[in-house]
Amino acid sequence: TTAALIAGGAILFGVLENDSILGGISFKERVFVSLFQSITCRTAGFNTVDISALRAGTLAFMIFLMFFGASPGSCGGGVKTTTLALLGAFAWSRIKRNNRVNIFKNSIPTETVAKSTSLILMSLGFIALIFFLLLVSLPGGGAQHHGDFLFYLFETVSAFGTVGLSMGATTTLTGLGKFWIILMMLIGRVGVLTFSYIITGTAPTKGIEYADENLMIG
Repeated sequence: TTAALIAGGAILFGVLENDSILGGISFKERVFVSLFQSITCRTAGFNTVDISALRAGTLAFMIFLMFFGASPGSCGGGVKTTTLALLGAFAWSRIKRNNRVNIFKNSIPTETVAKSTSLILMSLGFIALIFFLLLVSLPGGGAQHHGDFLFYLFETVSAFGTVGLSMGATTTLTGLGKFWIILMMLIGRVGVLTFSYIITGTAPTKGIEYADENLMIG
């Protein structure tokens, strides 16, 4: 998964920015810049190009990379690369109509699949909430920032992934807006599931089972 994200990110960055920010440099330099930006989106947060000068498509893909982040056990943030791999395997198993999720001839426990799905949904929920609160906290309630949607979304997801990349939005935030960014970084660093357990403080309910209910989906 990591290799695919690095290679895919580098290729896409190089293609999208080939005649833009990468123009005027040699092919070798383009390769190194593309690889570096693909990797740093999920880890260090250093940049060798002006992030605010990148195209919207490039920024959107960088948001995707920052959201999934690094691998488990590392210092990087995000929901982790294994979660992305498991999510893809889960979707493929449903397309193939398999009841079990299998990866490299190994069956993944249902509880692990449920946790990964919950992690994705809860992470998206936290990002959406903080992003909304960030927009509301802008001067004038964000009335003058209708065209800056991607500008502040990039900042929010970067904080969630504890990446450190920025388009320069931090300087435009109010004190309350900076608080929401700090909170987003804390949630991303501690972990969404761990943060949720801290907030709820409830032990798992055991010994109670309810009747099954089938719902129409899709």
